Amino acid sequence: MIIFKLIARTFYSFYGYEGINILLKVAPSKVTVEILKQFGAKIGKHVRIQAPLIIHNADQIKPIYQNLTIGNQCYIGRDCIFDLMGKVEIRSRSTLSHRVVLNTHTDSGRSPLKNENLKTSFGNITIEDGAYIGTGVTILENVVIGKKTIIGASSLVNRPIPANQKAFGVPCKVQAKLNDN
Repeated sequence: MIIFKLIARTFYSFYGYEGINILLKVAPSKVTVEILKQFGAKIGKHVRIQAPLIIHNADQIKPIYQNLTIGNQCYIGRDCIFDLMGKVEIRSRSTLSHRVVLNTHTDSGRSPLKNENLKTSFGNITIEDGAYIGTGVTILENVVIGKKTIIGASSLVNRPIPANQKAFGVPCKVQAKLNDN
């Protein structure tokens, strides 16, 4: 584990957080968790994060991963992308399936659409205890996913979803209330 921490520091010194992204593409789960913690993420016990994991916009603050909090007993599937312009909090016993995108901001850069047709925005994302996020889901800024809520595969979540719900679609809509046990 010490060797991976040294490699992470070396990659970071040469390439910034993009150097660490190289490691997060191939590192085993335990190593990924330790690297994220080493650079400021708050991660609980028994967390499993599958490679590859891609972190975006982590270079805006120091320590670079301080906007990421993951509670106990969470699972993060393969090929997920976390935008850390805003804060991302994944609370305990939550599951993010493969290819989940957490996007905390919208910025059209230098496009002529900027401000007039596409406003810059950013905000936090919170996934409450025991939530399940299906494969290929995109969650946008200023969204809270309630406790024990299921978000169906390939959904686009652009507004908060209350606790104990089953929701899916583009845009994501509540489809059914789940039992409260």
